[in-house]
Parts: sequence; C-alpha cells; structure tokens
Amino acid sequence: MLTLHNWLSFYEKNYVCVGRVTGRFYGEDGLPTPALTQVEAAITRGLEANKLQLQEKQTFPPCNAEWSSARGSRLWCSQKSSFNRSLALASGSLKHACHRLILQFL
Repeated sequence: MLTLHNWLSFYEKNYVCVGRVTGRFYGEDGLPTPALTQVEAAITRGLEANKLQLQEKQTFPPCNAEWSSARGSRLWCSQKSSFNRSLALASGSLKHACHRLILQFL
C-alpha cells in the first residue's frame, strides 16, 4: 500500500488532475467509494508502522553483521552503541540490536 501511496504522491505532484475513473475507488458521482476509504486507512496504518519502526531503529540501532563459511556469523556494534542484544519483538520475532548501556551512579 505504501508503494501505491508513493506513486500517488508523485503523480499528484507532477501531473494535473483532469478527472476520475468510475470504478472501484470512485462512483458515477465522482465521490470516493468505501473501497477507497479502506485503502486510505491501510496507507495511514502503514505510515504509522513505518514511523514506529524508525523510532525503534533509533532506540535499538541494528547490528553490523557478516557471515563467512570459515567463521560463520559475526555480529558487532558501532561506536554509537556498546553491546549486542537479542530482542523479542511484539510481533513475536527475534531481532538482534545494539544498545548503549547508560549507568547512573547516585
């Protein structure tokens, strides 16, 4: 859906609208159909999910990774973060991420 949204944004920016095609998304009266409303809602959810994913990536930056047949997998963190952790995400998947440990001494 987000690809469709990106295409539509490009189209609206670079072309002049001269009308609407009657069909799935617009009725004979030129008004949006319930199908268009559902698509717009899905796009909104997708944009919100992207925003949350970006916030998660800033909090838990991804690890650097490499694989070779001789050594297998190796994960390491950049200087922005200090240690590698496996995170169980709400979706149920497991993700490796780097995280900075901040200690406060009272």
